[in-house]
Amino acid sequence: MKRLIKFLILSQILSSDLPSENTALIQKFGQKKIGIFSPLILAKTDNKEYSIHPILGFVIPNLKIKNKIHLIKNIENAYSLKLTYPTPLLKIIQKDGIGGLITPNTNEVNIPHILVSELGIYSTKNIINRMYLSIYNGIAFTFSNNSIDERITIDIPYVFPRMNMYNSKFNLISSFNISSFIMSTVGIDVTNTLRFTSKDKYDIAFEHKFQIFWYFKSNMKLIFGYNLYFAEYPFGNQWSMFPMIDLNYYW
Repeated sequence: MKRLIKFLILSQILSSDLPSENTALIQKFGQKKIGIFSPLILAKTDNKEYSIHPILGFVIPNLKIKNKIHLIKNIENAYSLKLTYPTPLLKIIQKDGIGGLITPNTNEVNIPHILVSELGIYSTKNIINRMYLSIYNGIAFTFSNNSIDERITIDIPYVFPRMNMYNSKFNLISSFNISSFIMSTVGIDVTNTLRFTSKDKYDIAFEHKFQIFWYFKSNMKLIFGYNLYFAEYPFGNQWSMFPMIDLNYYW
C-alpha cells in the first residue's frame, strides 16, 4: 500500500507541467494557478485560459486571454489579447512626498483614462522530450480620452518601457523562450524579450529572464532566478539586474 501511494505521488510530480505563461501551451481544463508575483491563471477549456493579477487588479485592472489556434502543423499556436487600465495607479502615485513618482497634478499634467491593448501570437514546438521552444510576436496600442503628457513616466527598469509607449503610435514586442526539465522535478525557463516603441526617442528595451523551478510538491512550485533589463532612458542607456523568487500553487 505504501509503495502504491509513493508511486501515485511520484506520478503526479513527473506529470508536472512546464511554465506556460510565455508559450502557446494551455493549462488543463479547470486547472488554476496563482503565485506571489505571478498572475492567477484559469483554464476555461482545454483551448482557452484567462489570467489576471488579482492584487494589482485593484489599482491596475487587467485581463489576458489566450486561445489555441491552428496555423502550422506540428506546432502549437495560440493568440493572446491583453488589456490593461493603468489610470487608477497613475493617479495614486501622482503626488508630492512619499509615494509620489509622477509630477503632481496640474492643468498641464493631468492623467486621462488610458487603455493599453496588446495582441500577439505564440508558437511553441516540442524540440525533444520535455523541452519546448516558443516564439512570441505582438503589437500593442494605447488609447486615451485625452492627450498624455510625456512627463507621465517612471524611469526605472521594467516600468519605463511600458509607460514609454503611452505617447507612441504602437509598440512591437518579440520574445524567445526555452522551457525544459533538467531533472524529474527541476527545470529551467529562459525568456528574452525585445520591445520597440515607435516614437522619436527612447525606442529600444530588452529583458532577459532566467528561472529555475522546482516542483517540491505535486501542486506547489518554487521559482528563483534573475531578471536583466536594458532600456534607453531620458538620461541615457542603462543595464539593471535583480534577483527574483516566487512560489506557485496549483489546484
